[in-house]
Amino acid sequence: MPQDSGWPDPRLVWIALGVVLAALVGLALYRYVGSVLFAIFLYYATRPVYERIERHLGHPNVTATVTILLVVLPMFAIVCYAGFVALRELDQFLAATDLEPLRSALDPYLAPVRRGDFGELRDALTEDTDGSIGAVLRQGLPTALERLSSAAGFVLGLLAKFFLMITVLFYLLRDDEKLRHWFERSVGRDASIFAFLDAVDDDLEVIFVGNLAVVGVAAVFAAVSYYGLNLIATGSVVDTPVLLALLIGIGTLIPAVGMKIVYVPYGLVMLGFAVATPRPLWHPIAFFAVSATVVDTIPDFFARSFLSARSGIHMGLVLLGYFFGTLAFGWYGLFFGPIVVVLLVHFAHDVFPDLASTILRD
Repeated sequence: MPQDSGWPDPRLVWIALGVVLAALVGLALYRYVGSVLFAIFLYYATRPVYERIERHLGHPNVTATVTILLVVLPMFAIVCYAGFVALRELDQFLAATDLEPLRSALDPYLAPVRRGDFGELRDALTEDTDGSIGAVLRQGLPTALERLSSAAGFVLGLLAKFFLMITVLFYLLRDDEKLRHWFERSVGRDASIFAFLDAVDDDLEVIFVGNLAVVGVAAVFAAVSYYGLNLIATGSVVDTPVLLALLIGIGTLIPAVGMKIVYVPYGLVMLGFAVATPRPLWHPIAFFAVSATVVDTIPDFFARSFLSARSGIHMGLVLLGYFFGTLAFGWYGLFFGPIVVVLLVHFAHDVFPDLASTILRD
């Protein structure tokens, strides 16, 4: 019997259902897009380690777990500890300067690092009371509960994002080949599509692993160099070595100037202090010498040269992706920007010429 013309095409029904499901998933993940993008970044950054471990273990579940426990979590611990030390150094630096507006603006964020939330809660419970338990409960308990509730909400939200990130990373590491096979079965083995996807996949791995290595190597070299300079000097040459090292590592992502945008102003301030105070003049001279010859040369030469040799995308475009991605999308643009750049470059190079010629010919 001929199909009833009153019924819509079944394909349109399935397409509509797929669009609705994709919209629902996208809506659910919208608030956590940063966690998902961070998981994708960690997937590409740790995939070489996963593949090497997998060759010895042969159990994807165990390999993914080992990769996360031995690589990702220690990396998080190191970054968190370095960030805590950097905040302490920033707090000490602001306390020793006359930058009152900046100190007042940052004090709510630095106060927990300086004295801890428990000290604040204790002060809130005991201030303006006669010291009795009843007075403390009447006057301080509501404030304490409010602060504890706020802190608990923040911690739970942070843990939810962290759990989502770890979960996405685990399944990307374990099931990336299954996802690839599912995609092959779904769209067919079209050579142009898979050549495009393979090129994007390879370049994302090189870029994320390489730039993470550049940032890490530069920060480690800077911290070791400045701590070494402090050891051989009569007094502290670099007052905030960890904070400065982290800023230098991040500065490597800035196009053209790189880490110079961090250590040159810092050195000029040191020079101004040396001229205006009894501080030794050789301190800023030694700082500039170490920064220019060791910190700004060795990591950049070896790490970035290795990265440029392996990647087919100009590093200037990648650094612009980091820069404009962060400006346009916030902190998660640091991971989203390079992905957009890689997709755009390969589309312009591999897809657009044939697509444009086909359209113009038709």
